[in-house]
Amino acid sequence: MLNKLLTKVFLISSRQGKHFTLKTVTMKPSLKITDVSEAKKTDTELVKVLQESLSLLLESNPNQMSLASMAERAHCCEILVDDDNDKYESACNNVSKILQHVKNTAEFKDKHLSSQALSWLESEHWRLRKVGKQSPENYRKSLKAKEDDLRIKQQIMGMPAGMLGFTRGLVTSEVQRLYFLKWLEIKLDYVCRHQLSPLENRYQELSEKSPKDTQKIAEIDKQISVCSLRVEHFLRECGQLYKLASHLPEHSSQRKTMEQLPATCAHMLLDGFPLELVDGDAANIPLKWITDVLTELHHILYSKSKLKVITIIGAENSGKSTLLNTMFGLRFAVSKGMCTRGAFMQLISVNSRVRDELGCDCILIIDTEGLKPHQMPRGDHSHERDKEVASLAVALSDIAIVSVSNSRGDDVLELVLHAFTRLKDVGKKPLCHFVHFNTPDMSAAETRERNKKLVEELEEKIQNDDEMKKANITELSDVMQFNINTSNWNIPPFWQGKPPMAPVSVGYSEYALTLKKQLIKDLKKILLYLRVDGGK
Repeated sequence: MLNKLLTKVFLISSRQGKHFTLKTVTMKPSLKITDVSEAKKTDTELVKVLQESLSLLLESNPNQMSLASMAERAHCCEILVDDDNDKYESACNNVSKILQHVKNTAEFKDKHLSSQALSWLESEHWRLRKVGKQSPENYRKSLKAKEDDLRIKQQIMGMPAGMLGFTRGLVTSEVQRLYFLKWLEIKLDYVCRHQLSPLENRYQELSEKSPKDTQKIAEIDKQISVCSLRVEHFLRECGQLYKLASHLPEHSSQRKTMEQLPATCAHMLLDGFPLELVDGDAANIPLKWITDVLTELHHILYSKSKLKVITIIGAENSGKSTLLNTMFGLRFAVSKGMCTRGAFMQLISVNSRVRDELGCDCILIIDTEGLKPHQMPRGDHSHERDKEVASLAVALSDIAIVSVSNSRGDDVLELVLHAFTRLKDVGKKPLCHFVHFNTPDMSAAETRERNKKLVEELEEKIQNDDEMKKANITELSDVMQFNINTSNWNIPPFWQGKPPMAPVSVGYSEYALTLKKQLIKDLKKILLYLRVDGGK
C-alpha cells in the first residue's frame, strides 16, 4: 500500500530510540524519503518549517478534492464512511424530506408548525394585552373559542408533512435519532444563514453603536424571530401537538406517536440536547409538556432524580451561553450576533461516587434570554418579559450567575434585585455570583476596589427602592447569599486576538475552570431544594 501512495507525508519524531530513528525509516524500501533533517528545533522553528513546507506543497499541487471525493477514495482504502451506515442514510433521507418543504422559513412555520399559534393564545389568555374595551371575562371566552376552533381544524387536517418527518426521526433508535437531530441542526443552520447573518450583524451593530435607536432594534429583532428555524421550533410544535393528542381517537396512530414524545425528549435531555423551558417567541411555559417530559425523566432515572440548579442571567450578547458551554461541556446554541430567546435547560448526570458528597443526582443548567435595554419602544413588552425571565431564573436557582456588562450594568442589577426580592416571601435565598465579562487584567487592589464598589451600588439601590422598603429589605443579605471575596469574577475576552482565526484565550479557560470549581464547592453546601418529579 505504501509504495503506491502518491500523497506527500511529513514524519516528525520527538525522540530517537533504539527501535526508531529517522535513518531507520529512510532505509524502508516502501518509503521514498527525499529529505531528512535531524537537527533539534524549538517549537517555533518547527512550526515555521512546517508552514513553509506545506505552503510549497499546496502551491505545487493546485488540485482540490471535495469531501464527497474523499469519501469515494476512502472506500478504495477500506476505510469506514458514515454514508455507508444504514441508520445514517435513513436519518439523512428523513432530513432531506423535511427540507424539501422549506422554501421560505416564515411560510414553512405558518404551514407546518401551525400549532404554535396556540402558544400565543395561551399567553394572551393570561396577559390580556389586546383586551381593549372588552371585559376580561368575555375576552378570555373569545380566546378559548379561537383555541377550540384551531384544534378542530388541526384534527381535520392531520399532521403536516414537515412535522410528520420530524416525529418519525425522533421515534427511532438512539443512534439514528442522534444522526437525525445533528444533521437537521446543520442543514437548518445552512438554510437560514443567508437570511439571518445580515440581520444578526445589523442587530449587533445597532446595539453597540446606536443603543438608543430602539425602534430599529426592535424591528430587526422581530425579523430575526420570523426568519429563524431551528430544532427548538420543531420541539416546541411537539409540545403543542402532545397537548392536542388527548383530543384524538384513542387508537389513532398519531396519538400513539405523540404519547411517545415526552419519553423521547427525556432521553434527549440525557443525551445532552437542550430542552426549551420558556417559549422564545410567545414567552410562556408549556406546563403539561415540560411536566410530562420531566416525569418521564424521573422514571428513566429510576427515581434517582434529586436536582440542584444553576442558572445564568444578564445582558444579551454578553457571552452567557459560551461561559456555560465552556464550564460544563454543554451544547447551548452560540454564534456571532445570535442571542438566546426564552430559556433552555440541560442536564448533567452526577457520577455515583460523588452524589452523596454533592447532595444530588443531577445538576440542571438553565440558560436564559438576554435582558434588553429598558428604553425599548412602546408595545415591545421587553421590560415585562425581562422581569419574568429574571424572576423565573432566580426562583428555580440554587446558584444564580449574573452577567454584568459595563453598558447595561445598572439595568441588569436593578432587575436582578427585584427578582430576588420576589422570593423573600417564600423564604428562598439563592447564592449569587456576579461575572464581569471582557475585563482587562486587574491587580488585587483594583479587584478589591471594584468588588467593594459593586456591593455599595447594590446596597444603594436597595435603600432607594420603594418596593424593597415595603418588603422590609434593608441590605443585600436579606435577599441573596453573596460572598464579596468568592462570588465576584473578572472574565477576560474569549478570543486571544481577532476572530475567526484567533485562538481561544488561555486566560478565559483558566477563569472558567476556577469559577466551575467554586460553583461545585458551593453546591456541596446547599441543601437539596428540588427533584425532577417536583418533590422536595
